[in-house]
Amino acid sequence: MYIGFELKKFNKNFFDYFDYYLNIGNEIFIKHKRIIQKTLNQFEKNDGSLNGDKMQSNWFPKINTDVFLCHSHSDKDLVIAFAGWLKDNFDLEVFVDSCIWGYYKDLQKLIDNRYSKNPQRGLDYDNVLFAASHVNMMLNTALMQMIDNCECVIFINTPNSVKPNEVVNKIISPWIYSELAMTKLITKKSLQSHRVDYINESKVFSELQIEYNLDTKHLCDLSTGDLSRWEGISLKKYNALDYLYKMKS
Repeated sequence: MYIGFELKKFNKNFFDYFDYYLNIGNEIFIKHKRIIQKTLNQFEKNDGSLNGDKMQSNWFPKINTDVFLCHSHSDKDLVIAFAGWLKDNFDLEVFVDSCIWGYYKDLQKLIDNRYSKNPQRGLDYDNVLFAASHVNMMLNTALMQMIDNCECVIFINTPNSVKPNEVVNKIISPWIYSELAMTKLITKKSLQSHRVDYINESKVFSELQIEYNLDTKHLCDLSTGDLSRWEGISLKKYNALDYLYKMKS
Protein backbone atom coordinates (compact mmCIF):
# COMPACT_ATOMS: atom_id res chain seq x y z
CA MET A 1 0.00 0.00 0.00
CA TYR A 2 1.23 3.45 -0.92
CA ILE A 3 -1.67 5.73 0.08
CA GLY A 4 -5.20 5.63 1.49
CA PHE A 5 -8.20 7.90 0.88
CA GLU A 6 -11.53 8.47 2.63
CA LEU A 7 -14.35 9.22 0.18
CA LYS A 8 -17.37 10.96 1.75
CA LYS A 9 -20.84 11.99 0.50
CA PHE A 10 -20.62 9.50 -2.34
CA ASN A 11 -23.82 8.11 -3.84
CA LYS A 12 -25.46 7.15 -7.13
CA ASN A 13 -25.98 10.80 -8.05
CA PHE A 14 -22.27 11.06 -8.83
CA PHE A 15 -22.70 8.91 -11.93
CA ASP A 16 -24.20 10.20 -15.16
CA TYR A 17 -24.70 6.60 -16.30
CA PHE A 18 -24.91 4.42 -13.19
CA ASP A 19 -26.13 1.25 -14.95
CA TYR A 20 -23.39 1.55 -17.56
CA TYR A 21 -20.63 1.57 -14.95
CA LEU A 22 -22.40 -1.09 -12.88
CA ASN A 23 -22.35 -3.41 -15.89
CA ILE A 24 -18.63 -2.82 -16.39
CA GLY A 25 -17.97 -3.48 -12.71
CA ASN A 26 -20.06 -6.64 -12.73
CA GLU A 27 -18.16 -7.96 -15.76
CA ILE A 28 -14.88 -7.47 -13.91
CA PHE A 29 -16.01 -9.29 -10.81
CA ILE A 30 -17.77 -12.09 -12.61
CA LYS A 31 -14.35 -12.71 -14.11
CA HIS A 32 -12.78 -12.59 -10.65
CA LYS A 33 -15.38 -14.97 -9.28
CA ARG A 34 -14.65 -17.46 -12.06
CA ILE A 35 -11.04 -17.45 -10.94
CA ILE A 36 -11.88 -18.25 -7.32
CA GLN A 37 -15.18 -20.13 -7.59
CA LYS A 38 -14.00 -23.70 -7.18
CA THR A 39 -15.65 -26.66 -5.53
CA LEU A 40 -15.48 -26.36 -1.75
CA ASN A 41 -14.67 -30.06 -1.55
CA GLN A 42 -11.21 -29.27 -2.93
CA PHE A 43 -10.42 -27.68 0.41
CA GLU A 44 -10.47 -31.05 2.17
CA LYS A 45 -7.18 -32.94 2.43
CA ASN A 46 -6.78 -36.71 2.29
CA ASP A 47 -6.52 -36.99 6.07
CA GLY A 48 -9.87 -35.25 6.57
CA SER A 49 -8.40 -31.91 7.65
CA LEU A 50 -8.93 -28.67 5.77
CA ASN A 51 -6.17 -27.07 3.73
CA GLY A 52 -6.00 -23.48 4.98
CA ASP A 53 -3.44 -22.41 2.38
CA LYS A 54 -5.61 -23.75 -0.43
CA MET A 55 -8.71 -22.01 0.94
CA GLN A 56 -6.87 -18.72 1.20
CA SER A 57 -5.39 -18.96 -2.29
CA ASN A 58 -8.74 -19.91 -3.81
CA TRP A 59 -10.68 -17.10 -2.18
CA PHE A 60 -8.05 -14.42 -2.65
CA PRO A 61 -5.85 -15.53 -5.52
CA LYS A 62 -3.00 -13.29 -6.52
CA ILE A 63 -5.10 -11.07 -8.75
CA ASN A 64 -3.09 -8.00 -9.71
CA THR A 65 -5.10 -4.93 -8.74
CA ASP A 66 -4.30 -1.25 -8.35
CA VAL A 67 -7.05 -0.07 -6.00
CA PHE A 68 -8.69 -1.68 -2.95
CA LEU A 69 -12.20 -0.47 -2.08
CA CYS A 70 -13.22 -0.70 1.59
CA HIS A 71 -16.98 -0.34 2.05
CA SER A 72 -20.22 -1.49 3.61
CA HIS A 73 -21.81 -4.53 2.02
CA SER A 74 -25.03 -2.52 1.81
CA ASP A 75 -23.26 -0.33 -0.77
CA LYS A 76 -22.21 -3.24 -2.96
CA ASP A 77 -23.82 -2.01 -6.21
CA LEU A 78 -22.60 1.54 -5.63
CA VAL A 79 -19.04 0.33 -5.13
CA ILE A 80 -19.12 -2.08 -8.07
CA ALA A 81 -20.26 0.83 -10.25
CA PHE A 82 -17.37 2.88 -8.86
CA ALA A 83 -15.01 0.05 -9.80
CA GLY A 84 -16.47 0.14 -13.32
CA TRP A 85 -15.96 3.92 -13.42
CA LEU A 86 -12.31 3.54 -12.40
CA LYS A 87 -11.78 0.88 -15.06
CA ASP A 88 -13.58 2.76 -17.83
CA ASN A 89 -11.95 6.14 -17.18
CA PHE A 90 -8.46 5.16 -16.04
CA ASP A 91 -8.00 1.47 -16.91
CA LEU A 92 -7.45 0.71 -13.21
CA GLU A 93 -7.97 -2.78 -11.80
CA VAL A 94 -10.01 -2.73 -8.59
CA PHE A 95 -10.57 -5.23 -5.79
CA VAL A 96 -14.00 -5.13 -4.12
CA ASP A 97 -14.05 -7.49 -1.17
CA SER A 98 -17.85 -7.82 -1.07
CA CYS A 99 -17.70 -9.88 -4.24
CA ILE A 100 -15.69 -12.46 -2.31
CA TRP A 101 -17.20 -12.49 1.17
CA GLY A 102 -20.22 -14.48 -0.01
CA TYR A 103 -18.05 -17.57 0.19
CA TYR A 104 -17.64 -17.07 3.94
CA LYS A 105 -20.98 -18.63 4.83
CA ASP A 106 -20.47 -21.45 2.31
CA LEU A 107 -17.20 -22.52 3.90
CA GLN A 108 -18.57 -22.05 7.41
CA LYS A 109 -21.51 -24.29 6.52
CA LEU A 110 -19.16 -26.89 5.02
CA ILE A 111 -17.05 -26.98 8.16
CA ASP A 112 -20.08 -27.07 10.46
CA ASN A 113 -21.78 -29.88 8.54
CA ARG A 114 -18.68 -32.05 8.40
CA TYR A 115 -16.84 -31.33 11.61
CA SER A 116 -19.14 -29.60 14.10
CA LYS A 117 -22.19 -31.87 14.08
CA ASN A 118 -22.99 -34.09 17.03
CA PRO A 119 -25.30 -37.02 16.10
CA GLN A 120 -27.28 -36.59 19.32
CA ARG A 121 -27.26 -32.82 19.85
CA GLY A 122 -26.84 -31.33 16.38
CA LEU A 123 -24.14 -28.68 15.96
CA ASP A 124 -21.49 -28.57 18.67
CA TYR A 125 -21.26 -24.94 19.80
CA ASP A 126 -17.57 -25.08 20.77
CA ASN A 127 -16.61 -26.63 17.43
CA VAL A 128 -18.65 -24.02 15.55
CA LEU A 129 -16.82 -21.20 17.35
CA PHE A 130 -13.47 -22.88 16.76
CA ALA A 131 -14.20 -23.26 13.04
CA ALA A 132 -15.44 -19.67 12.75
CA SER A 133 -12.24 -18.36 14.35
CA HIS A 134 -10.16 -20.16 11.72
CA VAL A 135 -12.28 -18.82 8.84
CA ASN A 136 -12.07 -15.27 10.19
CA MET A 137 -8.32 -15.49 10.70
CA MET A 138 -7.70 -16.81 7.19
CA LEU A 139 -9.84 -14.14 5.59
CA ASN A 140 -8.25 -11.35 7.62
CA THR A 141 -4.79 -12.59 6.65
CA ALA A 142 -5.80 -12.74 2.99
CA LEU A 143 -7.32 -9.26 3.17
CA MET A 144 -4.16 -7.88 4.74
CA GLN A 145 -2.11 -9.35 1.89
CA MET A 146 -4.45 -7.84 -0.70
CA ILE A 147 -4.35 -4.39 0.96
CA ASP A 148 -0.58 -4.62 1.21
CA ASN A 149 -0.32 -5.45 -2.50
CA CYS A 150 -2.68 -2.70 -3.70
CA GLU A 151 -1.11 0.68 -4.34
CA CYS A 152 -4.18 2.71 -3.39
CA VAL A 153 -6.92 2.06 -0.80
CA ILE A 154 -10.19 4.01 -0.82
CA PHE A 155 -12.63 3.82 2.11
CA ILE A 156 -16.19 4.64 0.95
CA ASN A 157 -17.63 6.42 3.99
CA THR A 158 -21.44 6.31 3.78
CA PRO A 159 -24.22 6.11 6.40
CA ASN A 160 -24.23 2.36 5.77
CA SER A 161 -20.64 2.03 6.98
CA VAL A 162 -20.53 4.65 9.72
CA LYS A 163 -23.03 5.42 12.48
CA PRO A 164 -22.91 9.16 13.24
CA ASN A 165 -22.58 10.16 16.88
CA GLU A 166 -22.43 13.55 18.58
CA VAL A 167 -19.07 12.67 20.12
CA VAL A 168 -17.43 10.20 17.75
CA ASN A 169 -18.39 8.29 14.64
CA LYS A 170 -18.79 4.54 15.05
CA ILE A 171 -18.26 1.63 12.67
CA ILE A 172 -20.67 -1.30 12.99
CA SER A 173 -18.87 -3.65 10.57
CA PRO A 174 -15.98 -5.65 12.07
CA TRP A 175 -14.56 -6.11 8.57
CA ILE A 176 -14.42 -2.38 7.86
CA TYR A 177 -12.81 -1.85 11.26
CA SER A 178 -10.24 -4.54 10.51
CA GLU A 179 -9.44 -3.19 7.04
CA LEU A 180 -9.02 0.40 8.29
CA ALA A 181 -6.79 -0.83 11.10
CA MET A 182 -4.66 -2.65 8.53
CA THR A 183 -4.26 0.52 6.43
CA LYS A 184 -2.93 2.26 9.54
CA LEU A 185 -0.52 -0.48 10.60
CA ILE A 186 0.81 -1.75 7.27
CA THR A 187 4.19 -0.30 6.33
CA LYS A 188 3.74 2.04 3.38
CA LYS A 189 5.55 1.05 0.20
CA SER A 190 7.14 3.25 -2.42
CA LEU A 191 5.48 3.68 -5.80
CA GLN A 192 8.45 1.96 -7.41
CA SER A 193 7.97 -1.19 -5.33
CA HIS A 194 4.34 -1.39 -6.45
CA ARG A 195 5.09 -0.80 -10.11
CA VAL A 196 8.31 -2.70 -10.73
CA ASP A 197 6.50 -5.89 -11.75
CA TYR A 198 4.22 -3.93 -14.05
CA ILE A 199 7.19 -2.19 -15.66
CA ASN A 200 9.01 -5.48 -16.07
CA GLU A 201 6.34 -7.21 -17.61
CA SER A 202 -16.13 -12.74 -3.41
CA LYS A 203 -26.20 -11.57 3.97
CA VAL A 204 -22.93 -12.97 5.60
CA PHE A 205 -23.39 -11.06 8.84
CA SER A 206 -25.79 -11.63 11.72
CA GLU A 207 -28.07 -8.94 13.09
CA LEU A 208 -25.72 -8.39 16.04
CA GLN A 209 -24.14 -4.94 15.81
CA ILE A 210 -21.00 -4.07 17.75
CA GLU A 211 -19.66 -0.54 17.45
CA TYR A 212 -16.01 0.36 16.94
CA ASN A 213 -14.39 3.78 17.10
CA LEU A 214 -13.70 5.17 13.63
CA ASP A 215 -10.13 6.34 13.06
CA THR A 216 -9.44 7.73 9.59
CA LYS A 217 -6.95 10.47 10.48
CA HIS A 218 -4.28 8.64 8.49
CA LEU A 219 -6.41 8.73 5.31
CA CYS A 220 -6.48 11.63 2.85
CA ASP A 221 -9.85 13.27 2.26
CA LEU A 222 -11.39 12.58 -1.14
CA SER A 223 -14.58 14.25 -2.39
CA THR A 224 -16.90 13.74 -5.33
CA GLY A 225 -15.60 17.09 -6.60
CA ASP A 226 -12.10 15.60 -6.63
CA LEU A 227 -13.41 12.61 -8.59
CA SER A 228 -15.08 14.89 -11.14
CA ARG A 229 -11.84 16.85 -11.64
CA TRP A 230 -9.92 13.61 -11.92
CA GLU A 231 -12.39 12.31 -14.49
CA GLY A 232 -11.63 15.30 -16.71
CA ILE A 233 -8.08 14.20 -17.44
CA SER A 234 -7.10 11.93 -20.32
CA LEU A 235 -4.61 9.74 -18.46
CA LYS A 236 -4.65 6.02 -17.81
CA LYS A 237 -3.33 3.53 -15.28
CA TYR A 238 -0.40 4.77 -13.16
CA ASN A 239 -0.33 8.18 -14.84
CA ALA A 240 -3.91 8.65 -13.66
CA LEU A 241 -3.04 7.62 -10.10
CA ASP A 242 -0.02 9.94 -10.09
CA TYR A 243 -2.29 12.81 -11.13
CA LEU A 244 -4.66 12.02 -8.24
CA TYR A 245 -1.80 11.90 -5.73
CA LYS A 246 -0.42 15.22 -6.97
CA MET A 247 -3.90 16.76 -6.91
CA LYS A 248 -4.34 15.77 -3.25
CA SER A 249 -0.80 16.52 -2.06
